[in-house]
Amino acid sequence: MTANPLLLCLVLLAQLSAQNAFGSDAYTPSVIPTFKEMTPMSAEEALLSDAFNDDLYAESQNFSENAYWHKLTFPKTTTQENTQNLYLTLSYFIIEHLDFYLFHDEQLISHWKRGALQDWGEDNSHYKGIWIPITLSDQHSTSLIIRKQGNHPLLTPIKLMDGTTAAEQTTHKLIFWTFIISTLTILLIYNIFLFALLKQPGFIYYLGLNLIIFVSLSALTGFNRWIFSQTLSQWITTNLFVVFGLGAWILFRFSMHFLKDIQIPAPNAFLKKYGDWLFITFLLSTQVFSVKTFALFFAFIEIFLFFICIAWGIKAYKKGFLPVRFYLFSWFFLLTGSILNTFIFWKILPITPVTESIFPIACILQLLGFAFAFADKAKQMERDRRTQALTDLTTQLPNRAYYFDMLPSQIQKQGLSDQKLALVMIDLTNHQTLSQAFGPAKADGAMCDIILKLHQQTQTMEGLLSFSLANKKTTTLIRMTTKKIIFISTHPDALKTQIQQIQNTLDHPTRVNKVHFRHQYKIGSALYPSQGADLDKLYQHALIAKDSVTYSSGHWLPFTDNLKNNHAHQLRLITLLTEDIERDILYFDIQPQVDLLTNNITGGEVLIRWNNVHMGQVSPSEFIPLAEQTGLIYKLTDKLLESVFLWASQHPKALSTQRLSINISALDLLQENFANRILELLDKQQLAASKFTIEITETSVFQNNAVVHNNVKQLHQAGFKLSIDDFGVGYSSMQNLVALETDELKIDRFFIMNLLDDAQSQILSRNMIDLSKALNITSVAEGIESEGILQLLKSWHCQVGQGYHLYRPMSPTDYLTLLDKTVPPLSAPTNRA
Repeated sequence: MTANPLLLCLVLLAQLSAQNAFGSDAYTPSVIPTFKEMTPMSAEEALLSDAFNDDLYAESQNFSENAYWHKLTFPKTTTQENTQNLYLTLSYFIIEHLDFYLFHDEQLISHWKRGALQDWGEDNSHYKGIWIPITLSDQHSTSLIIRKQGNHPLLTPIKLMDGTTAAEQTTHKLIFWTFIISTLTILLIYNIFLFALLKQPGFIYYLGLNLIIFVSLSALTGFNRWIFSQTLSQWITTNLFVVFGLGAWILFRFSMHFLKDIQIPAPNAFLKKYGDWLFITFLLSTQVFSVKTFALFFAFIEIFLFFICIAWGIKAYKKGFLPVRFYLFSWFFLLTGSILNTFIFWKILPITPVTESIFPIACILQLLGFAFAFADKAKQMERDRRTQALTDLTTQLPNRAYYFDMLPSQIQKQGLSDQKLALVMIDLTNHQTLSQAFGPAKADGAMCDIILKLHQQTQTMEGLLSFSLANKKTTTLIRMTTKKIIFISTHPDALKTQIQQIQNTLDHPTRVNKVHFRHQYKIGSALYPSQGADLDKLYQHALIAKDSVTYSSGHWLPFTDNLKNNHAHQLRLITLLTEDIERDILYFDIQPQVDLLTNNITGGEVLIRWNNVHMGQVSPSEFIPLAEQTGLIYKLTDKLLESVFLWASQHPKALSTQRLSINISALDLLQENFANRILELLDKQQLAASKFTIEITETSVFQNNAVVHNNVKQLHQAGFKLSIDDFGVGYSSMQNLVALETDELKIDRFFIMNLLDDAQSQILSRNMIDLSKALNITSVAEGIESEGILQLLKSWHCQVGQGYHLYRPMSPTDYLTLLDKTVPPLSAPTNRA
């Protein structure tokens, strides 16, 4: 709003100054007697020529390389004074050679050089424009002969005024140009400061553009002699359209930089790729064609830039880029002023005080407009910064900061504080798996794809709370972390249906790196306000519910007080487990494994145990998943390996004819130095790797993972056997058989325990045994708890078995005692489960 009065004052002041530059007392001849110079001649010869006529005057104002002579004749003065002085002035200064000769009758009184390429001599030291004093004689007739030669058109308007008026108008014109130059300089310095402060791209283009505008304006109006040396002024005149062309190209480049943040023009746009060649072609044409030809080219370029810049500006505004309003304002006035000035050049518009002031005022308005544009862009940057602080960059969804900082006030503002709501948290649990299989970049891409797909779906679902962003966009999802998103239902009664719709999308196969897979996920929910009076507590309870999801519970659990108690129990377990690992409290048992063909003990599986002073005996099925979730699994594995190797080195009888199988987590193989650590521990105890089998619980994807491949290769080369534990219930089992170069396959107890009652378990178990034979690897059945199951497995030629029907897990001491017995184990009932 404050800009409008200022702009009005600028325009009125400029027009008033321009009108005062040539007052009402000035006389302007409309036609001047003219003749064309065919051969070089002197001023005296021109004076005496009778070829002057009015018909050639119009021709002299067009493009021509010929020289033209003009003649103004004044009668003898009739005043009482001996002489009377008049002053002649010109408005247009781009004439290469311009000579004025003053005659009294046939006597040459004075000669002035005022051409743009001429040396003005001492008259240049205090330049105030072209002011030619004409001293009229009362004894003789007075003639002023003007010789004009150059590639640029126009000489008019020529104005004549008396000495008093000339003095006044000289002062007025000086004030006018001082105002113009001062305003341009102040605005330019301000914009440069603001531009540099914002550190926006294209700063050098903006500076160059305004430098070109300043130089062009000085050349067109003649005040270049105030600020530039005569040599530089003459170079600018000679290469004026080169300067214009550079200015147009810089304007083009600056426009693209100013709009770069919103990708206007588009990266693959024709003008983006080839626009520079248009200006290069023009600049080359200035060295080949005539001034008239490339003046015409430049006129087309001006019109082209006018429509392109306006079109880009409108497109940017439609995209929500608000600073482009002043960009449009600036470019409209600058290019309009430049085009109108070109109209003067082509005589479409006459030279008047008003038309003369158009381009200077347009330059001021351009600078003023960009002062507002840069300030507006600073505000836009601040808005964008606030938006980015509250937005996930890859999906443009609200982020964690938005949830905790902005959402509470939004809920209160919408009057939802007393309404029942439900917070739903979705955790895409296979992000790490995808990272290991395909790399972090493709894993992040897969996460973004499914999140955006879910967002597109929730946008059409009813009963979900919409979240308003600073850029006026609305969303229905909040991305809390890389793999965790939430939404809020305003209809908790329909929560089951809403989550089912989400699950249908998540269960649909997706594609990454030409591999189809289904996302693994967990969903937890909590009710507001009954299960959380604020968003922090609500989020905590939804998180507890999500973390409580297990393989048997499905993908979604709503929060309950029982889950909260279980979560508190888990936190306590983690704390106590950390302490007991450091204190070496954990120990191991060994469950013997039996060759089902000979009934001999072939070895034993090492089973980790934890007896806490406060919690008592804690099952591995309870603390191992917690160790994997918290990263304690790495210390736990190291401690177990160290203890087993130490015990084995102290009791070589345990490895004389048998082997020991040691369980590790699949996460251990994803450590780069894992194999090296095992080998160092083994060498320390001077044990043979061939006496050990490494069992990996099947919980991760190993395909194309270089770290896993290197660890497996080192372990195999050292002599270790590798076994896949719980085969058939894990993720991508067939891929792991190949990736781990498996030596042994353990059929999960889930299938073995149901062999006598479940036909499907029989089919699957027998096929896994047959698969082991085909791959030439050892088949091991765990969970044998009856004689019927044992005999069935023997009939299928399963090679190794373990379970309570054979032997229960026992202490290492009891295991050594068992190995000392000579009676076959299956004939000794006291050893059976």
